[in-house]
Amino acid sequence: MDTNTTRAHRSTRRRSAARGRTFLRSLLAGLLLAFGAGASALEAQAPPPEQRTPTVAYNSHPEQQNFLIVWVEDRGKGPDIYGKRLANNGLPVGGPTKGGIQVIRSEVGNRSQTPGPRSNPALLYNPATEEYLLVFDEYTGEEEGWNIFSVRVSAAGYAIGKPREIVGGEGDQQRPDVDLIDLQNGGDQRRDYLVVYDDNTRDLDEIWAIRLRDNNIPLGRPELVFRDPNFNASDPTTNGASVAWVDDRDGQKDIWTLRLRNGKPSGTAYRLAGDGFADDYAPRYGSGGLVWNTYDPATGEDIVGVQVYDNNRTRGGSIGILVPVADQAWPDTANSLTVYADNRSGRFNLYGIRTTNFRRQGREFPIMLDLMP
Repeated sequence: MDTNTTRAHRSTRRRSAARGRTFLRSLLAGLLLAFGAGASALEAQAPPPEQRTPTVAYNSHPEQQNFLIVWVEDRGKGPDIYGKRLANNGLPVGGPTKGGIQVIRSEVGNRSQTPGPRSNPALLYNPATEEYLLVFDEYTGEEEGWNIFSVRVSAAGYAIGKPREIVGGEGDQQRPDVDLIDLQNGGDQRRDYLVVYDDNTRDLDEIWAIRLRDNNIPLGRPELVFRDPNFNASDPTTNGASVAWVDDRDGQKDIWTLRLRNGKPSGTAYRLAGDGFADDYAPRYGSGGLVWNTYDPATGEDIVGVQVYDNNRTRGGSIGILVPVADQAWPDTANSLTVYADNRSGRFNLYGIRTTNFRRQGREFPIMLDLMP
């Protein structure tokens, strides 16, 4: 199993949670050392190309009807966000060896310094604005650590303007997800975004949220969604009407959830997924339900899914989507396409598979492959 993967089954109760903190901190330390030694040293220490933490969204515009996938990759200047368009059937435009584009070009916004490592992107298509919204976390320095940023993205996959810091301050704010508030409103009317994330300012992971207008301007201040003084709640995901997260209250990782009303918590939290034996982590709401990772000693990290009704109740039990040998990590799903990172080659590359009600339809296929030895 990849020792850089932060969601290994040996993870114990601690501040960090399932979506890449250990990997990113170790990689960050190497990058900082490299920066101190100069650009040539950075290039010499650059790790082999890998694609991690993919996220996918479906463009439902009648003239588009395709997907955009984005991920994190280090191409020699630190982890940044890259993207690629996928056809309506999920296959990559230009083939799996086409490298994709840098979503946020470094010259955009004329920032006074090179941005820190970026991680944990989440992507959403908004039919009302006919564009995507991308949220991610970025390391901003020792004083504030990791903060949350957002940026509008065109249908072609390029950032519109410069990223906006929407959450910052002491402690780390990481692993954001985004959706439109109150999906039950229906239609393509203009609605606000809800961005959820985990915050460890108090040395314990908590779930917080901030509301954004559809022009990417924050509406109000961040608000607490869920906390408990005795355990961590981290790596949240939202479908606009509910939030789910990784919860370690039972000494292992399970998926818990809470209903939302107008972006605010409603009711009490309850377990949504988890069998009491294996760790369950990296949840993502998508069209029709929820996908996440589970760990099996025989096959490594696997992907499972469950259908979820509008009231956030599940339909039937969880379904194993992918359980082969090697790790299938960081799943995300949109419009019956599930994407993930797979390390069958010894490093993580991107794959996809079509599903109906989270049951496989056909074979998996490569989306992004690095042919470098």
